[in-house]
Amino acid sequence: MKVFTILIILFLVFSIVLTKQQEEKSRARSPHLKEPTPTGELIVKLKEGITVEEFTDKTGLVLIKKLNFGSRNYLFKKTSLEFVEMVKAKGKGKGKGFQKPIFRIDSILKTHLEELVEHYEENRFYKPYLKTYEPSDSLFEDQFHLVNTGQFDGLEGFDVNVQPLWDEGIFGAGINLVIVDDGLYKDHDDLKGNYNPDLSYDYCNDITDPTGTIDDTHGTACAGMAGASGDDGACGVGIAPSVNLSGRRIICSGVTFSDMANSLGDEMTSVIDISSNSWGDFGCDIYGCSYVKVSKVLKEAIAEGVANGRNGKGIIYTFAGGNEGDYGGNVNHYSTNKLLEVITVAAVSNGGKHSHYSNIGTGILVSTISSGRNQKDKYITTRTTGSETSTSCDERFSGTSSATPLLAGGIALMLEKNSNLTSWDVQSILIESATFIDPPYKDNRWVTNNAGYKFSPNFGFGLFDANKAVQIAENWESLPPMQTFVTPIQNKIVDIPEDDKNGVNLHLTIETEDALTITGGVILYLSVEHSYIGDLDIKVISPHGTIAYVMDKNSNLQTKLDRHYFSIRTFYGENSKGTWTLNVRDYVPVDEGKILDWNLEFYGVNQEIPEVPEFEDRSLVYPELEEDESLASNLNCSSLLLMLISLFLFIIF
Repeated sequence: MKVFTILIILFLVFSIVLTKQQEEKSRARSPHLKEPTPTGELIVKLKEGITVEEFTDKTGLVLIKKLNFGSRNYLFKKTSLEFVEMVKAKGKGKGKGFQKPIFRIDSILKTHLEELVEHYEENRFYKPYLKTYEPSDSLFEDQFHLVNTGQFDGLEGFDVNVQPLWDEGIFGAGINLVIVDDGLYKDHDDLKGNYNPDLSYDYCNDITDPTGTIDDTHGTACAGMAGASGDDGACGVGIAPSVNLSGRRIICSGVTFSDMANSLGDEMTSVIDISSNSWGDFGCDIYGCSYVKVSKVLKEAIAEGVANGRNGKGIIYTFAGGNEGDYGGNVNHYSTNKLLEVITVAAVSNGGKHSHYSNIGTGILVSTISSGRNQKDKYITTRTTGSETSTSCDERFSGTSSATPLLAGGIALMLEKNSNLTSWDVQSILIESATFIDPPYKDNRWVTNNAGYKFSPNFGFGLFDANKAVQIAENWESLPPMQTFVTPIQNKIVDIPEDDKNGVNLHLTIETEDALTITGGVILYLSVEHSYIGDLDIKVISPHGTIAYVMDKNSNLQTKLDRHYFSIRTFYGENSKGTWTLNVRDYVPVDEGKILDWNLEFYGVNQEIPEVPEFEDRSLVYPELEEDESLASNLNCSSLLLMLISLFLFIIF
């Protein structure tokens, strides 16, 4: 009987523990059940016989309007809004918390309301979730970059936040997006409905059909990532399922720089909105890294497209940041991929980590989601591939190649909402709307600059958030035309001290009359002779103390840099006035070198950056602490059970 009683007690304790755990799980709120945001207004139904004039005289409230339902329903406000200070969101900030309007009801007002109205309620913004666009495409449920439900061991909710836009009917309609790549299989079931032949061309064969050969699968996969149509039952869906897609085939033997330049900007630049480019130069491999000199013709073609394309608003160019991260790859090794005129894209995994292959660098603008967390999440795209059939799907396409057209399609959603955005406006909006991501697994070297913006060479300004970007785009006031200021070349030859932790510091000063608010970025032009350039660590420090980690020690085998172009996004929003510092360190005592010349070029405007609304903080909460706490909880429960079992065994024996 004693044994039976103890077993009953153990069973009851175990049941209580399980019940408590279930209750804790049930407390986790759905993201759709968040408290609606107040407007600072009051909805009132007046009592029978009470006039608006009588109500306003006694309460001091101001009539906004009569509501359409009923005969005595009105919307009122106070003579001035009251605000409550909220906790500052993570990510970019200006040193302040954000404020939420409230309608505070004191005892006097409450007395008047009880006397004059039947009922009242604080007015709030309400976002219904009843109509949700869920594509019927066969592989949509696997597309965690669009809607992350935790597929493939990912973190639920860590995605590009496009669902709210789809629910509003924003699909990229009317926007022309060109995929510059190895081919586009225009007859694929997932693409043919959006295919636009007018802007397509095969520069390899001088024909208008961009399909290419059966082996040209890369560009088709990129096209599906951006604009695969929805509800056709084929494969997955693109982030902008109604965008106009064109293909420009340039990846083949025999293509020239002039062909490539034409693919980026030709006589059709007036109608091209977005150019997506998931290609680049050789940068790094298992044998080491090389700095690639910027092609003048490609740079000019892109500069022309940004200055005069889209009837003066500028073509928006997206470029992949590259996939040589495992070998020390940095976007500043490359040519066109890091130009300030283009949007350079890095990749993060569905678990919120920097993808191991994704190149880092101060030229990265933003990140989008691709593979890189584990082997399972290589099933990133689930959309289209070029092949002999019109229904084939590619479930293995990833890298910064997939991250780039994902962003390009997201930009199409922005342009559908506001087609007047310039190319530079789009860059600013992407910076303003990016979500701060800081996985605790390693130091991501986030820097908060003097203007309050956070930047990391791993992630740029953060993760692309489609919904937030479109909301900002809707009411964005375009910045003035981009200006540049180039400093004189500093050509005094300076030795680089060997194995010196402080390195050498060189300085130049920007006077007030030449100062700009930095919006496009900063270019460092640098010439160096060194027996092993990979030994060098290069930083640029602004007058406000912000550090840009331009290049780390790596496996670069070169011995000379000749006016190499290093792009730097870190200083967005800062004023260029003051003394700038170039710091170069040599980590190894054996090799010798010297700085031959250097200077800076600033891209900016003569005004402050406009303020944007505050949004809900979507910064990722990483699971480590939660797992630790859960582990501790489980350990406590296990310890309790172990103690009871030990007691039971003690009594028995």
